[in-house]
Amino acid sequence: MNNVVNMFNSNASDTFGGFGSADFDIKTTPVLFDVEQEESIFKLCEADKYVTYRTDTGACLGIHSARHKAVAPKDVIKTAREIILRSGLNTEGITEQIAVSHNGARSFVKYKLPAHTYETPDGDTASLGLLATTSIDSSFPFVISAAAIQQACTNLQVFISGEVAVFKGNHTLNLDLDKASRTIVKSLDFFESEREVWKRMYTTSMEPIDACLMFASIVGIEDQVKDLIFNEGVSPNEVRNHLKRRNTGFDYLINIYRNTYVPRLGNTEWAAYNAVTDYTTHANNVRNKDTLASVQFKRQQDSISTFRKYLKA
Repeated sequence: MNNVVNMFNSNASDTFGGFGSADFDIKTTPVLFDVEQEESIFKLCEADKYVTYRTDTGACLGIHSARHKAVAPKDVIKTAREIILRSGLNTEGITEQIAVSHNGARSFVKYKLPAHTYETPDGDTASLGLLATTSIDSSFPFVISAAAIQQACTNLQVFISGEVAVFKGNHTLNLDLDKASRTIVKSLDFFESEREVWKRMYTTSMEPIDACLMFASIVGIEDQVKDLIFNEGVSPNEVRNHLKRRNTGFDYLINIYRNTYVPRLGNTEWAAYNAVTDYTTHANNVRNKDTLASVQFKRQQDSISTFRKYLKA
């Protein structure tokens, strides 16, 4: 459910391609319900709520009050494009990747700006990335956040220092685009400060037990793993074999950490950080593939506080 487009011009109407899986219209209508008055006799009533649905499939995308103004994902994408073009960032070679989740109720648009590229501590390169998100089901507001995209492994390196969200707004149709564009330039400052954090992580050791606990916290089994290690004396290397039930997320993190990143980067915070960003970017262990983009986004957001808790750098 992705649409990747290369863009090289300077006009929004010419620069960008279509809208991929977000190319649909929406409508809003009052919520109606039946009230039984007598046996087999019903009265149709109108609730003080409105439902927003897709006009192409009829799928319900969200139920709101009368004051809520739902905005179609493709209109949100138009706004994000306009903000980026007005920002003054170097957009040469920029790419856009569109994904939707929950039948279109949640939208995610990733931008990669290769003109803003920096070297990572391990000799790889990372480009500035922007992520625009919005939802019709009120899961989250319209947000453009900054990250870094590693060239070799394509991991989305979520920023763990400073304010991650570059711009946030609840009413997309009424946004001050110029203000938003000026704000987004701060992403370059975030990038610079984050590179300093990466350098410290690259030279900071991390004990296997701490990496194990961090991974457990990210997948929601921290208490169980702590009990195994501290109360039952289970080695961090054997924790997976003693869990009450298999956790595929934990398996992914442990495997990619031990077999890919530790051999290359050592037992460092940088290795653990890369293992987590690999998991949040690439792991697709979800039952409903329609929710994959949303699950990956939530993983990325949840990992930020965990990084800050466990990393010394």
